[in-house]
Amino acid sequence: MIRTGPFPRDAQWTSLIAALEYSLRMHRHVPGTLPGLDLYLHQRTGGSIGTLLRLIRSAAIQAILDGSERITTQTLDTIDVDVAAETTRRKTGHAR
Repeated sequence: MIRTGPFPRDAQWTSLIAALEYSLRMHRHVPGTLPGLDLYLHQRTGGSIGTLLRLIRSAAIQAILDGSERITTQTLDTIDVDVAAETTRRKTGHAR
């Protein structure tokens, strides 16, 4: 088992978000939206890749189910993340 820590908010983080966004197949999603939310996504996930994947996947599912076919901060705000990410967010004082 290899222990890993949170990703720093840097070019690799933004590239990861862009790659995840590229894999989305939603009709009304505006390309570049998620990389533009890199700070927000880092604050919400604490830099955890697993939490980021779950957050984006859950938001995409919600966007498909509600018919909006796009991910927005409003959609992301409705998704609960894991306890570790929420604890980190509260410690750093970042509002949801």
